[in-house]
Amino acid sequence: MRTQLTQFIFVKIAIVTATISIAHAQVSALKEHQVDNPVDISADRLEVKQKENIALFTGNVVVTQSDMSLVSDRITVFYEGDREENNTSSISRLDASGNVVMTSPTETIKSTWGVYDFSEKIITLGGNVQLSNADGQINSPRLQLNLTTGQITMDGGRIEGEIPSRVTGQFTPPNN
Repeated sequence: MRTQLTQFIFVKIAIVTATISIAHAQVSALKEHQVDNPVDISADRLEVKQKENIALFTGNVVVTQSDMSLVSDRITVFYEGDREENNTSSISRLDASGNVVMTSPTETIKSTWGVYDFSEKIITLGGNVQLSNADGQINSPRLQLNLTTGQITMDGGRIEGEIPSRVTGQFTPPNN
C-alpha cells in the first residue's frame, strides 16, 4: 500500500512539473511586441507587383523587427497604400514559405510556412512546427502566437498527406 501511495505521489509531482514547464513554454518573450516598429528585409531577389501591392522576396530571406527575426526561402509582403502619391506604404501581412525559422530572445520556432498578420498582431506557423526553448521542445502541425499577450497555442491536426498528428513535447524537469 505504501509503495502505491509513493508511486501516486511521484506521478502527481511529475504531472505538476510538466504542467509548469508547459505553461512557462507557452508565453513568448514577444509579449507586447511592437508590430509598428520598422521591418527590415534582405534577400537574394526582389520582385514587386505594384498593381497588386505585393513584394516577393526570394532566396535567403531575412526579416527582422526589434528582437524578432524570421528567416525563410521566400517571403511575400502584402502592403497597403499608394506609393506613387505619398511614397509611403504600410505592411499588412507577411507570408513565409520554405524552411521558416522564427527566433525571439527565448525561443526558436521552425516550420514549413508562416503568416505574420500585422493588424491582428498574430503570427501563425504551420507544417511540422518545432518550438524549442530552455524548458524543452514541443512539436505540432500548427502554432499561433499572439504578439499582444505572448500566448502561444499549438494545435494537433492533420498535415496534408500524413497521419493525423498530436501535439508532443519533451521537457526538462527542474533540478533540486
